[in-house]
Amino acid sequence: MRHGREPELTGRIVVPGNPQYNEARQEFNTFFNKFPRVIVFAKQTRDVVNAIRWARHHHVPIRMRSGRHSYEGLSVVNGGIVIDVSDMNQVDVNRRSGIATVQTGIRGGALNTALWKERLVVPVGLCPTTGIAGVTLGGGHSILSRPYGLTLDHLVDIEIVNADGRVLHANSKQHSDLFWALRGGGGGNFGVCTTFRFRTHPIETVGFAEIGWELRDLERVLRVWQDYTVPGANERLTVTLGIANGRQASSSFPVLMQGVFLGSAEKLRQLLQPLLRAGSPQKVVIKEVPWIETVRLVAKTTPTAPYPFKSVGPYVYRPLPESAIATIRRFIDSPPTSAVSIFLHGLAGAVAKVPNRATAYFYRRALYNMTSTATWSTQAGSKRGIHWVENWRRAMLPFTRGVYVNTPDLFIKNWQKAYFGENFDRLTRVKARYDPKNVFHFPQSIPPAKR
Repeated sequence: MRHGREPELTGRIVVPGNPQYNEARQEFNTFFNKFPRVIVFAKQTRDVVNAIRWARHHHVPIRMRSGRHSYEGLSVVNGGIVIDVSDMNQVDVNRRSGIATVQTGIRGGALNTALWKERLVVPVGLCPTTGIAGVTLGGGHSILSRPYGLTLDHLVDIEIVNADGRVLHANSKQHSDLFWALRGGGGGNFGVCTTFRFRTHPIETVGFAEIGWELRDLERVLRVWQDYTVPGANERLTVTLGIANGRQASSSFPVLMQGVFLGSAEKLRQLLQPLLRAGSPQKVVIKEVPWIETVRLVAKTTPTAPYPFKSVGPYVYRPLPESAIATIRRFIDSPPTSAVSIFLHGLAGAVAKVPNRATAYFYRRALYNMTSTATWSTQAGSKRGIHWVENWRRAMLPFTRGVYVNTPDLFIKNWQKAYFGENFDRLTRVKARYDPKNVFHFPQSIPPAKR
């Protein structure tokens, strides 16, 4: 596409040699160490348009980035351009309609804080430093998933810059095929999203629970915890369960359940009786708090500083049998590196009320997502940690289905089915319509359908 005048790069431009270059190229996963030719921090949609046109003119690879949390470091590239929207972080709420217009560079924590001023919420993940764009485009599991569904279920309109540098609006009436694909197709495939418009929910106080156990109680707790995700379980309660072993465990308890309930602490205590009787809880907190306080309490269990890791998150459709729980025990008891963890995130509820093909997000009826993570403190540890995660994923294949596209794993051979299930073919047709030349490509990106 080299024709006409050279397009000009605008926004905050960072190139090798600039004092801020090393910080600007760094991913949250410090295992990756890549050197882009240029990083453009867009201030407005026009800067994104110019960056795409410049990249096409010079035939350089493009990566887009909002929060830098891509598990496989896919939002940065050697010798290419990174279009970073993190300086675009405005939030505007229409009080009458309850619609929030959100620039795509904002982080989850900042969005929660901005909406809390209006006592509103869009369910947006657990980690406060994750960018809203990646979370939303891949799905968006949150501590409110069961009552409210996925982050992407709240989208009403998306502003996106396509491969030709044109600004489009995708919604149920305009470019509805693109709107379908963007809701679960994952980030980076169809263009650079610059603004999302979300439906919101009013929120004030909620019930919050945190229960901690020693590792010896893992089996008893896990058996009972699963019951809170099955059909018929109270949909106003979303639960998570962290199981960790190693020096860098983020919580003081190796087995830690957290839950948010749209209701009273009294009712929540009643609901949690089976868990309170599982094993010997060492810590029990059940209280009513302002919603924004739970955001802080949940964030305390997530890593906030960049670190090296390998991670992958398959889905669970049926409660795990004893053999699967024994497999989890075996892996947790043999950390090959400084720390390993397995994190279970309750889903179903409102997530499962949307058909698998209504949006590109396919795994609607999963009871929960289960993410294993290894981290390390030495170069030799990286190989062992990566190996541990890969072995765990393979060992759990008989008990799991698919993989959350927001936890990509470049070892997965049949990633098309793993991430997108039966929605992959339709995604390739949308890709062929909006990016026929495959300008936006990266390892495991959606290819255009062959005509």
